[in-house]
Amino acid sequence: MPKKVLIALPPAMLEQVDFIAQCEHRTRSDLIREALRRYLDNFRRTQGTPLAISTMDNAETPFATTLS
Repeated sequence: MPKKVLIALPPAMLEQVDFIAQCEHRTRSDLIREALRRYLDNFRRTQGTPLAISTMDNAETPFATTLS
């Protein structure tokens, strides 16, 4: 079950997120999840830092490593 997280965004950033979500016919949450997914993947690849992800909300392969 996904957990809810409260984040604060500057108004201009939120407007951009909402605009892109509307253009792509996606929810705000879906867009932010995708952005975080890409950030975490990039971090893992560039830093070589293992991350533990026990579950994913789609069919992607989870990271099979642990937190250091």
